[in-house]
Amino acid sequence: MADYGFSDYAIFDEGYGTVNNLKGSLSTNTDDINKCKSELNSEAVFMGPMCDSCVEGFDSTNAFLVSVTNNFDKIASYLTEISTAYKNGDENASKKILGIEGGVVETRTKTVITGDTTQDQIFNYLKNEGFNNAAIAGILANMEYESGFKTTVYGDGGTSYGLCQWHSGRFTNLRNYCSNNGLDYTSVEGQMSYLMYELKNSYPGVYNYIKNVPNTKQGAYDAAYKWTVSFEIPANKESSGAKRGNTAQSKYWEKYGDA
Repeated sequence: MADYGFSDYAIFDEGYGTVNNLKGSLSTNTDDINKCKSELNSEAVFMGPMCDSCVEGFDSTNAFLVSVTNNFDKIASYLTEISTAYKNGDENASKKILGIEGGVVETRTKTVITGDTTQDQIFNYLKNEGFNNAAIAGILANMEYESGFKTTVYGDGGTSYGLCQWHSGRFTNLRNYCSNNGLDYTSVEGQMSYLMYELKNSYPGVYNYIKNVPNTKQGAYDAAYKWTVSFEIPANKESSGAKRGNTAQSKYWEKYGDA
């Protein structure tokens, strides 16, 4: 294990200190708001509706400050977790990133894309997601026929797009998913991230089947065939599935089977 010194990660400690200072300021503001609200409540009988409106305004402001404080708590926890992981020599710590959606901070795990070619990047991404080599060979064979591994290629008269040629509403879903998660829908990373999301949420049967094919040459054929007939679903899906299955065996299993 690498020997990481505390001072090497001063940026984490400085960030943590800044977050805590901001939380302290928010807490003071919240206390002041509650004090003002309490004083207004005591005067409500004399000031009437105007005072009631002020109290409601303080309530909504206080609720907002509480939500912001909760987000800062999450950021502080994230900094502590990642800092500790780095100091302990965990080189995968950077895969956990912060995201924000609807004003709420959350952490999620990011799969880092590596590889010299798009094929290699996809292979490495899927390996990191737990797919065996046969399953990946089947997926790669389909991507070859669908897009030639081009992330920005259009098909079907401009209604399909990307590595898997997501069609119509699925193309819209790809763009929306990437927009909501801070990803570029034209990139390998964005499309592979969406692919995992779509498989798990819309095609769980395909996902489970592909994840469990035998890591053999026949498994590569079976994965490609299943992907074709149940996920891509082109015209003449059975004959297309057989063709892609053969490609998975002869080309991608031969290339990646022992990787």
